[in-house]
Formats: sequence, C-alpha cells, structure tokens
Amino acid sequence: MARELPTAPEPNRLLKVWRRVLERRLRTRLRAPVAVEIHDNTHTMLTFQRHRALWRLRLHHMFLTSSDEVIQALADYVRNGDAEASVRLDKFIDRNKAYIRRMSPAQMRKRMRLEPVGQHHDLGRIFERLNERYFRGRIDAAITYGPAPRVTRPRKSIKMGSYSADSRVIRIHPALDQPVVPRYFVEWIVFHEMLHHVYRTRRGEDGRRCIHPPEFLEHERRFHDFSRAQAWELENLDLLLRARVSA
Repeated sequence: MARELPTAPEPNRLLKVWRRVLERRLRTRLRAPVAVEIHDNTHTMLTFQRHRALWRLRLHHMFLTSSDEVIQALADYVRNGDAEASVRLDKFIDRNKAYIRRMSPAQMRKRMRLEPVGQHHDLGRIFERLNERYFRGRIDAAITYGPAPRVTRPRKSIKMGSYSADSRVIRIHPALDQPVVPRYFVEWIVFHEMLHHVYRTRRGEDGRRCIHPPEFLEHERRFHDFSRAQAWELENLDLLLRARVSA
C-alpha cells in the first residue's frame, strides 16, 4: 500500500513561525506587545518605534534564531538605548555579516530616488565644488535630500545629515532647504558628511563605535567657514527644529 511522504513546510510558513517565536521572546523581556517585521536589507539591520503600548521592530533575518543573550541586548537597547547592549548588538551583527546580501554601491543607488536639487539649495553643485576644493574630486558618492520626516510633536533634536558607507549616499535633512539657511551652513553639513567617506567608523579601546575620531574633527576645522557655521547653528537651531517640510 503506497504511503504519501510528508511535505516539507513552505519557507514562508517557517518564516512566520520563527517571527512569532521572536515576538514572544521580545514580548517577555519588554513586557509589552511586540510586532516584528523581518527584512533582508543590506545596511540597516534593525529599526524600532513605539506606538502607544506597542513596540514595532524591523529586524534583519539574522535575528530570527539568535541567542537569549542577543535577544536580551535587543530588548535593553530598544527599551532605554543601553550603551552596553548596543556594543553587544554590533558584535553580533559583525559575526553574522555572511547573512547580509551583498550589493555594489551603484546597484543600491539605482534603487533609490535621488533628489539633490531643492527650491533654495542645489546639493549637487555644493557637493561638486567641495569635492574639487577639498578632496581633488576623489569622493565617489551621491547626494540627495532625505525624505520629509513625519512630525507630530515639537522636535527636540534634528539629524541634519547622514552618510551610508554601503550605498555611498549622503542624505541632507530637507529643513535645510530654506532661504533663511545660509549656503555656507549647508556647505558645512555636506562637508561633514563627505568626511565620513574618508574616515570610516571604527571601534575604540572600550569596544564602542567611534564615529568622529580625532583626525576627523581636525580635518573638519579646515572648512573655510567652520566658525561662522557653528555660530549660526547655535543661534538658529530652534529655527531648524520648528521647520515644517512637505513630503
């Protein structure tokens, strides 16, 4: 009598099972509802936000079967930004880099919508002139305004720029594209992010990531309007925090 062999579970079904297990593990440690979305990103391995009582996490699939120690570090980092937990997570990600899908910077940029031309400041022209003046045209990167963030409450801080070493893309906060923001200040922010292309993040003796090593800060002071740009930021930070930008 013929007997039908059991079929293996579908990959998507297994993914749902492991995701639910991960949600339960995090829910126990966070003592709050948790919703996890699994992704295969090549750069950002984890992001999270809290919506009322619910924690929403987007995690790379490397976290699906991670140890209790890693899950606890993840919970500690999400709950209160614990510095030691951040170090443990960085080490975990470094050990599991083999699971990160590799793409060239050019391939990654093809999937992005790059918008360097604003209403008041052309980031492309600013980048090109700084590249020639300070780096002899050697900075191989792209630049764009970042997406307009959703703001429901008054901002207490603002991230004016960022640099992705994977895609080699500089993103500038759209709040800087205002007529009241002087060109030299935008130039300084762009110059700062270009330096991240030169001086990569490294680990200090304490094991923590060092984003701005001493040589980075020394190089930044060579910017022609460094002191004036710093002074403008101190006097006008509230203006940038109150800025409302449309998507």
